[in-house]
Amino acid sequence: MENKKLFQFPKILLLVYIVVFVVCAINPVDSQVWFFENLTVLLVVIPLVLTYKKFRFSNTAYALMFVWIIMHTIGGHYVFKNVPFDFVNNLFGWERNNYDRIAHFSVGFYAFAIAEFVDRKKLVNSKIMLFLFPVFAIFTVAAVYEIIEWIAAANLNPKAGLDYVSAQGDIWDAQKDMLCDGLGALFATILYFILKKDR
Repeated sequence: MENKKLFQFPKILLLVYIVVFVVCAINPVDSQVWFFENLTVLLVVIPLVLTYKKFRFSNTAYALMFVWIIMHTIGGHYVFKNVPFDFVNNLFGWERNNYDRIAHFSVGFYAFAIAEFVDRKKLVNSKIMLFLFPVFAIFTVAAVYEIIEWIAAANLNPKAGLDYVSAQGDIWDAQKDMLCDGLGALFATILYFILKKDR
């Protein structure tokens, strides 16, 4: 019975995502930005659904991946710089809306799933490589994503381009976003090694 409940968890997360997606699809701030932001999410969600029976991640991995999925879906609705995040921004004394930076940090959580996949498939024999590969993978994804943002921003209408990048006037936005991705990856990989000891 307990095992059945564990297997229901990813399905519950998928249901919650569908509800959030539908709600966020209603009157987004910028429909062009909403489309591109959610295209990114679907490129993650669909493969996870299609490969669920072939390779099932742990509930911890799904929960960590879910954080970015929901944050990105909400960010696409409001346009990241406009997400109601005043409570957190005021708590830390941030003048800039850092919702997007927190979302970038959550991108790094995918390092947990990467480590889990690499470990269970025995793709590496070294603990050092098991630690480094997920972190490097996330940094690579982060860099590629920033390049995609640049290309998209250059080809969208000027307002949508700026909203999509969500730099909020920071010339170092791309570098800071990649740093947040990488710090999230370090956190998630360390967490994987901590939890791995209990298995």
